Amino acid sequence: RVWSVQKADTTPKKTRMRNAGLGALWAVYPNDDPVVPDVQDFIGPVDAVYTWVDSEDPEWRASYPEFDASIPAGNSHSSNRDLARYTSRDELKYSLRSLELNAPWIRKIYLVTAGQAPDWLDTTDTNLVLVDHSEIFDDPETSLPTFNSHAIETQLCNIQGLSEHFIYVNDDIFFGSPLSPNVFFTGQGHVKYSLANAHYSEASNPQLAVNLAAQKNSELLQAHYGRNSSLKFRHVAHPQRKRIHKFIREAFSKEVEATAHQKFRHEDDISVPSSLAHYVAAAEGIGVPVVADYTYIDLGHKHLSMVLFRLVRGRLRQMFCLNEVSSVDSTENKRV
Repeated sequence: RVWSVQKADTTPKKTRMRNAGLGALWAVYPNDDPVVPDVQDFIGPVDAVYTWVDSEDPEWRASYPEFDASIPAGNSHSSNRDLARYTSRDELKYSLRSLELNAPWIRKIYLVTAGQAPDWLDTTDTNLVLVDHSEIFDDPETSLPTFNSHAIETQLCNIQGLSEHFIYVNDDIFFGSPLSPNVFFTGQGHVKYSLANAHYSEASNPQLAVNLAAQKNSELLQAHYGRNSSLKFRHVAHPQRKRIHKFIREAFSKEVEATAHQKFRHEDDISVPSSLAHYVAAAEGIGVPVVADYTYIDLGHKHLSMVLFRLVRGRLRQMFCLNEVSSVDSTENKRV
């Protein structure tokens, strides 16, 4: 028999089944022959990597202003050093739960932190590996502590035991419906990245670190490949190849090293897993664009309650992001 994962779509008149978009059909044989994967299915091991910080940790909070004061005024956008960027609502807990529920095929989860762990985390789980920054940074003596996610991201391929194929997940990303590895990788293991609709130069604030990093990435692509970048990427779980990260560290070693030594986001940073790695994968012939089943919600939205209601009551997305771009007032904080 041949089967696929389906889910019910209930209408007033009838109930019908529709394909849930989880990849190809699978063949199941009535005898003892092993199940043969479809040629379109990716069947290799896939890990997940999270980066997380506990901004309430006394040691971390004490070191933050010390290094913040050492940065010259005007050296970067003020939002890059805003403590509000590190506010936690235990997003990681619910992101991990949604990952376990909807992507049980993930082999291991690597949680990269500054020697921290949430109180609620089951650290005895053999599928979860805590990774300290000092274990992966090339030069921990001068690079740490760091408050720069771009810096941490340049070191991810140094995680011991990390599989060739992995997804990089921020804790504000959640998985809303069942997924298969095909959502992130082709049958040949090529990454499937999701482009946004806008060029970085069209951003409302082009001086934000994420937009400056996109421009820097584009300059590197032009210098190395003679090709330009076009669009930004959606804020989703990003599929990665470890070989691409290693290639970037060799081809753009100067920029990687400079980013790794910036304590806070800087105008000269590059952004590796969420941007540069995708374009390099495309240039090297192992990356393809796809349209993600995804939605983005700003927790500072003036009609946040209605937006969240639509998310819960509407069609469940494969991924959604709850991100705080603008400030969240006390009323909305209670609702979140």
